[in-house]
Amino acid sequence: MVSVIIVSFKEPKTVGRCISSIANKKYSGIKSPFEIIQVSPDSLTLKAGKKEANKLKLSKKQFLQIKDPKKGKPYALRMALRKAKGDIVILTDGDTFFERNAVKKLLEPFQDNNIGGVSGRPVSADEITNKYSYWGHLLSDSAHHRRTKLMSKVEGKDYYMSRDTFFPMSGYIMAMRNYDIKIPKDVLSDDAYISYAIRNLGKEIGYAPEAICYVKYPTNFKDYLKQKARSLGGFSQLKRFGIFKRDKQSRSFFIELRYTFFVLRYAKSFKQFLWSVELFPVRLITWIVIWWQQKILKKGMPKGGWERIESTK
Repeated sequence: MVSVIIVSFKEPKTVGRCISSIANKKYSGIKSPFEIIQVSPDSLTLKAGKKEANKLKLSKKQFLQIKDPKKGKPYALRMALRKAKGDIVILTDGDTFFERNAVKKLLEPFQDNNIGGVSGRPVSADEITNKYSYWGHLLSDSAHHRRTKLMSKVEGKDYYMSRDTFFPMSGYIMAMRNYDIKIPKDVLSDDAYISYAIRNLGKEIGYAPEAICYVKYPTNFKDYLKQKARSLGGFSQLKRFGIFKRDKQSRSFFIELRYTFFVLRYAKSFKQFLWSVELFPVRLITWIVIWWQQKILKKGMPKGGWERIESTK
């Protein structure tokens, strides 16, 4: 059995499409039996999810909703994982949607018993019209490039597998065996924490690049900084949880510098080249903000648990 956990906050306009892209068996490739668990703190998103489930004629066993107490995504995940009955658990967000056969491709690596978790490939859903949409494509493609370089292509298969090195799974589209992983309630990068925890169990991480998930990225500097300070800052925060055992830290300002040439070569025009160059001081500012928030302000999980990035909805 497969359990799908969709965590969503104030996303009534997008959660239905997310549910449909997974529950539609002909489209996603998901096999029965399956269950979809939607976790949301707000009634509008819960109503939208229920409406889509009714439209798809999902049974009570196939669709379950949990109203979380607005304590943040890690808390919501913990609530859902306690309810999940599947041997494999797929995790995603309510503001994304999957490409055709994404579920099928995401589950294929689990044929290997050594694999404990699998990441799909996030792809920007935005057309490149300005520097922010360009950055969304650049950063998602750079993550794809890094996974394919750090992990080994499995002969005769459409996926990669970690050995001595890996890159953490993406919370936009990831799956894992139903391990009893205690996710800290104040962790900022739950996907990275889960990835390292699985590696610490002696299991490998898979990467299925044909399991595509479409994501909308920030369209202004305020939202960009807010989102990246949390996602990137989560990697810096992980050290205090003692999760770096089998593997070392995988993201930092100095590690990112190694991708300088990739960023510059990515541009397809002079305008895009300028946007690539402009990304460097922006990332530096982001890492300075992370340092200030974590080292000086001792800032962790946002007040109220959830932090909405408006321009990605």
